[in-house]
Amino acid sequence: MRKAKRLLALSIAMISALSFASCGESDSSTAAPAGKDLASEQVEAINSAVDDVDWGNTELANKEVKWLAHYDINPVDGKVEDPGIRLFKEKYDGQITWVQTDWNSRYTKLASLVSSNDSPDMFPASDMDAFPVGAVQGMFQPIDTYIDVNSEYWKDIKPTMDIFSLKDSHYVAVIENSPNLICLYNKTVIDENGFEDPAELYEKGEWTWDKMQEMAIDFTDADADKFAFDGFWWWDAIEQSTGIPLIGMENGKVVSHLEDANVAEAETLIYDLTKAGVGFPRHLNDWKTRGSNDEGTEGLGQGLTLFIPVGPYEIEDTLANTACCGDVAAGEVMFVPMPSKDGSEPYMPSRVEGYCLCSGAKNPEGFAAFMLCKRVANTKEDVKAIGLATLTEEYGWTQEMVDMREECYRLANERPVFEFYNAVSDEMKTAFGTIVTATSTTNGDAQTWAEVVAANKNGVNYYVDEVNGKIDNVAK
Repeated sequence: MRKAKRLLALSIAMISALSFASCGESDSSTAAPAGKDLASEQVEAINSAVDDVDWGNTELANKEVKWLAHYDINPVDGKVEDPGIRLFKEKYDGQITWVQTDWNSRYTKLASLVSSNDSPDMFPASDMDAFPVGAVQGMFQPIDTYIDVNSEYWKDIKPTMDIFSLKDSHYVAVIENSPNLICLYNKTVIDENGFEDPAELYEKGEWTWDKMQEMAIDFTDADADKFAFDGFWWWDAIEQSTGIPLIGMENGKVVSHLEDANVAEAETLIYDLTKAGVGFPRHLNDWKTRGSNDEGTEGLGQGLTLFIPVGPYEIEDTLANTACCGDVAAGEVMFVPMPSKDGSEPYMPSRVEGYCLCSGAKNPEGFAAFMLCKRVANTKEDVKAIGLATLTEEYGWTQEMVDMREECYRLANERPVFEFYNAVSDEMKTAFGTIVTATSTTNGDAQTWAEVVAANKNGVNYYVDEVNGKIDNVAK
């Protein structure tokens, strides 16, 4: 592992991430099996570790915080209880009530509840599609009345929170930056194909675009149903490895980087990989993928897939749920940051573990108390150790995986790339549904990036100007 300064990344955000649905298409109408509560000695360790915290008033008039999302953050499906939630129970006698929805209906349901004066209290920012659109549309309110972002437990994360703000109003309580896209692989598959382990290449500063491309082309064999890249986001992962999002937020305004030269270089690589046939042909498979646990990562475990750029949640799970990737406990499954162009320290495609305060929330004080519990748990070393134990003792992780996860979180905190194209407007999101896959579509219609930019830059610039005008009104 590189000797650059590391931030301890075995954070409590890991455990809440364990309950994420991979792409959000969960069926919330079906009750999931129960999860696992923390052991009594772990609860004692949490309470001991936070004895020195100035909690202020720990009495809440309303102890229930309502959480609207397509997944439950309470422990389900054999996953382990989030220490932040446990801390909320211990300090405030608080509880998180899941207001169920599904991925496609979540914003419709939120709008309906807000308009009917029945708002939930909080909504996930972790899907990177809530801000700025939710602020512009009046779905979320600033958190500053209830959370002092300059206080002890928030000041270190405030630079990220400032990105999710309009002028001086912050709209996301950020617990921490976290990796959004890592490069998942099976070490047995790497070895059987005679490749050098990407983690070892990364250690030596030799994990480059060229090396990844060479391995991908060498591995791919359409006749044997072997395709190097799979999943819903491999093209995003390559593009964001430049350190530049297609759509970013700068100084409280939306900006487009479609015409950036670095973006063009990455998109050319994606186009070349597509033409070489390395992407799993979803157009021949009902547009499904073998590279997400929505449908199972059987391609990885069966030696039919080389790389799956995906979030860490894919393997932060029980051994039963990760078996399709390979045998985690036997050391088969590994991951690495996406490569950089030349092997220099990479950028990390990132998201925030964060929460939005809904407009009309009935319990904003409870929201603030829960956010404090999450943030305190995230900053206490002894509490983080519980997360480490969960990975190794419950989910079979090797020390190599734990170390690489720490490195990925370091990069997410020091060299993050936040992509906002899904978070500007419905029109922008629709447009980018085509733009981001134009150079990577496997149906024979892949376009060069120059063609994509020429066809879309005026429309994108229009959407950018439109939302920035609305931001000016919100921020007045």
